[in-house]
Amino acid sequence: MTFMQDFYRVSIHLTVMCLGFLIFTPWIGFLMAEEVEPVNFNTPSSLLEHKVENNQDVIKLMNSSDLKQQLLSLAEKIDAIVPADLTTQEGISLSSMLAQHNKTLSLIGDQKYPVNYYHHVLYSQAQQRSSSKETLQQRIKQIFSGAILGFSDEELFQTSSTMGWSLPMGQDYMFGLFTDYQQKEKLSLYQAINLISNYQLYKVYEAVLPVVVPAIEAEENKRYLAETDVLVKTPGGATISAVVVRKRGDSKKRPTAFQFTIYADEKWQIKQAMHAAAHGYIGVIANTRGKAKSPDNIIPWEHDGEDANAVIEWISKQAWSDGNVAMYGGSYLGFTQWAAAKYAHPALKTIVPIEAAHPFVGLPVENNIFITPNYQWAFHVTNNKTMDNSVYNDWKHWQNAYDTLFESGRAFKDIDKIEGKPNPWFQKWLGHSSYDSYYQNMLPYKEDYKKINIPVLSITGYFGASISASYFFNEHKRYNSNADHTFLIGPYGHGTAQGIPRTYHSNYKLDDVALEKDTQEMTFEWFDHLLFNQPKPKLIKDTINYQLMGSNTWQHKPSLMALNKQGVTYHLGKNINDKNQYQLTTKLQNETDFIPQIVDMSDRQTHHNAQSWQVIQKELNEPNGLIFVTETFQEPQELTGSVTGHFALAINKNDVDIGFKFYELKANGETFALARYISRASYAKDMSHRQLFTPNQKTLIPIVNSTMISKLIEKGSRLVMVLNVNKNPGAQVNMGTGKDVSEETIADAGEPLEIKWFSDSEIKIPLKSWKM
Repeated sequence: MTFMQDFYRVSIHLTVMCLGFLIFTPWIGFLMAEEVEPVNFNTPSSLLEHKVENNQDVIKLMNSSDLKQQLLSLAEKIDAIVPADLTTQEGISLSSMLAQHNKTLSLIGDQKYPVNYYHHVLYSQAQQRSSSKETLQQRIKQIFSGAILGFSDEELFQTSSTMGWSLPMGQDYMFGLFTDYQQKEKLSLYQAINLISNYQLYKVYEAVLPVVVPAIEAEENKRYLAETDVLVKTPGGATISAVVVRKRGDSKKRPTAFQFTIYADEKWQIKQAMHAAAHGYIGVIANTRGKAKSPDNIIPWEHDGEDANAVIEWISKQAWSDGNVAMYGGSYLGFTQWAAAKYAHPALKTIVPIEAAHPFVGLPVENNIFITPNYQWAFHVTNNKTMDNSVYNDWKHWQNAYDTLFESGRAFKDIDKIEGKPNPWFQKWLGHSSYDSYYQNMLPYKEDYKKINIPVLSITGYFGASISASYFFNEHKRYNSNADHTFLIGPYGHGTAQGIPRTYHSNYKLDDVALEKDTQEMTFEWFDHLLFNQPKPKLIKDTINYQLMGSNTWQHKPSLMALNKQGVTYHLGKNINDKNQYQLTTKLQNETDFIPQIVDMSDRQTHHNAQSWQVIQKELNEPNGLIFVTETFQEPQELTGSVTGHFALAINKNDVDIGFKFYELKANGETFALARYISRASYAKDMSHRQLFTPNQKTLIPIVNSTMISKLIEKGSRLVMVLNVNKNPGAQVNMGTGKDVSEETIADAGEPLEIKWFSDSEIKIPLKSWKM
């Protein structure tokens, strides 16, 4: 995993959108590398010996000739091994490091979106023009000066996006990488590749950006007029800061492509608004109250709907507006679209929420369970008027805080005391553990959806925020029988769902057709379809549009509910095989039969239902939990939809957080992670009202808001469900007392939790025979 993959997406497509896990993906990559690769190399001595205490030390080390030579030697050894499954960026950076510039250019030429690697193109072309009279940067400038003259508006935007990278953020990343690897005398093959790839990527950008960025900005200023000091007063007295971009010399009234965001990065916002203008729209990006040039206090979530609605009203009255507004954007910007849609302003003609965040069905809460990933987000968006990116620099610090909280058994509400900085926003959210009026006022709730009659296009990924996206879709359809809501989903993470996909997600290689999605272009094609009567985006052919992993096809169906209803109902067989696996069976079971599970909630060395980031593993690796396995499939099966149904449980306490992991187990023993589920059982029937258990009484607990997935299950495979309690550093630990879980401590654990998983549980898996 390289910081090109992480920081390119963060700084270009997602800096102002990301509410999810992207900032952690490099670390996840390290963990995966350690698990799968036994080859080791000595850590470069110059790295081990060099002091790295701040970014200035990073810069000195990056400029060290000793480190360069040692990494070059390491790259030569790795090149001789010819490692399999290099990511595109790793392969390009490795060949660039070895001065194999023809190979570098060839690799880039093979990509579906070669512009994403244009920095490498310029670097390699300039290196090939070796000259004793011209510096490397002079050669880069000469090449780029000729190229930019022929750029269309779209090509200029794409190039600008590729170059919209931050050297200081790269230094932050390298600081974390260096300090981590200084603790290791040996590096695995992929850790070594990671080090080389990130080093070379930084050196390429270091050479390219100082030359290219000023030229791009000069050309953008020729083509666009950007107003950055716009202030909009809301009826409630708040001040909203906004950016407006129009094509120079264009006096035609036009529709507005509008984003409402808490991520106040003005440079990024100007580029995004320019992209809208390049597509024939007025680009407007407004910030939540208190951000950018607003004098107000910063308030996440709470007023975004009314404030976005006020900006829509303002837009509709401007001389350049034709009265039509279309909203779009990802993650938090998806949330703000739903918040605005609650007000049903007549000028708002469509919304395109991408990986839409939901503060109670995703982050920081998933199915009534507060989770720790991205706990630091509140600092990121409220520490200053723009963004405090520094909070994401030291991932080890945050993981140590989560581990310490879990292992200590202290109350979850003490998380900020353990971490060291008060987090008043997170504490406020902890005070709303049910889906109460606090959340209901932010977003459409029940009958509010009846007012949302504009076309909606939701875009999400199986490995991203599909839980919240599906929740919005299902609620819209449930309460509005005429809802015009289109849904697209594929094998994407939180970042790639919002932008252009990469060849791999984790260690899963995407089907070729999955790479056809360009979210931003699809968004403008959707706007053009609705506002200018142009054709729909080519991937949109029905209400539900999904990429069936393993089939290399896109599928199109009229109903998500129908997909979820199709399939097979399984039960929990009590017979156990020699591998300690139970049956996931279609045969009806005796209602009194059960499979017992005992979990010591005071044991903080054992993690239950912990997140695993590797999609494909060589074998099933589940050290605890109850493993249930289907019969072997004699023919390929299409698995499309969400697991539904209910568990029949009895516990010796008042509450429990349950979970499961869902896998395909292939004939060769390899596993493919399909979904992971967590839910607070006391809220499963109604997330706004807690219903505690009667100890030892059998209770039906519905499976709600589970992840949507679509994959071709191979002939000879089986499906595996690992039932468990959710107990790990990634979330609250529910002791089962019935008290506020955030206040429970390890002292509340009492006797071990005893669960009876009754065999007549009904687990509905959306499965059907596959026919091309």
